[in-house]
Formats: sequence, structure tokens, C-alpha cells
Amino acid sequence: MRWLCLDPGSRRTGVAISSPEGTFAVPLLVLEHDAAGPSLDDIARLMREHGTGGLVLGLPISMDGSSSSQTLAALDFAHRVALHFNTVVEMPPGLALPESFDDVAGECPPTSGKALARVLLWDERLTSWEAQRIRAVGDASGRRRNGKERTLDAHAAAIILQSFLDAHSDASARSMDMTDADDEEYGSPD
Repeated sequence: MRWLCLDPGSRRTGVAISSPEGTFAVPLLVLEHDAAGPSLDDIARLMREHGTGGLVLGLPISMDGSSSSQTLAALDFAHRVALHFNTVVEMPPGLALPESFDDVAGECPPTSGKALARVLLWDERLTSWEAQRIRAVGDASGRRRNGKERTLDAHAAAIILQSFLDAHSDASARSMDMTDADDEEYGSPD
């Protein structure tokens, strides 16, 4: 499945997209917006244009694992996105948020009908730092894509998305390894 990733900020949101098979992420663009965040219609349009079935949203968490005002803003945005797509917000595995965030982060039930897309939150710690590091390396080598430097926000979104894709790829591989081990232990039904 192809994924779109958003790294929301107060004035700009970085956007990245996965390959069609969902194995690698690339920076796509930056959406400029007011404090309310990017337009939900613009997000839906991007998902249609690129044929994505899921949306990954960066979740800013402090290095010590605590939440901040940015975390609350991201959870509020995720809630609005999920309602727009008639789905629930899926939290990252093993993430514990303070009770004060439960109302925003909790399951937001679909109103009716089929969900239009999956909406998942993903830990974005150190992604801006990593994006700056990668961009600095690219600048030092003199390489540019089509003569244009990609923006830091879109790079950060690509790093968030790649982390998500890698984690899900690792989980799939572990699941397949367990199935293979069961086949060997009990004999394959073939």
C-alpha cells in the first residue's frame, strides 16, 4: 500500500510519499498554512492524486518521552483528519500518553460508512535533526534534484515515513519468520 506522510508545523507541513509498494519514502512538497493547519481538502486531494490508502502523521514527543503543547496540537490535528476520513486515529505501538491527552488521542469513532483511509500517528523524535544532517551531506556533495533543493520539512516527513515503513517491514518479516518456524517444527502442509 502507498502511504502519504505529514509532518505538521505551525505554518508549514512537510509532505512525503512512499513508493507504490510501500518500501521507501521520498520528500514530496511543503504545504503552507495558517495556525489551523493544512486544509483537509488539500490532504484528500494529494491522497487521491497519488493513490494512497493511508496517512502517517508525525507525532512530536520530547526526548524523555513526555508530551508537550506540540503533541496536543498534533493529536488535535490527527483527530480532525480521522473524522474527515471517517476513521479512527491509530497510535504508535507502546506509546503511553498522559491521561489529559486521552480525549484527543483516543479512538474517534467513524460517523458512518466505509473508512476512506487509515490514519496513523508515528513518533517523530529527531527527524528534523536527521533531515538537517542529510541535507548538509547532500549540499556538501553538490548534488541537487532537478536543480532545486528540497525543503527541510519535506525531508523530515520522508524520515518519519521511512521509519514507519521500516518498522512495519520488520514486523512483517518477523511474522513470516514465525510462520516459517512453525512450518519447520510441525511440518509444512505442502
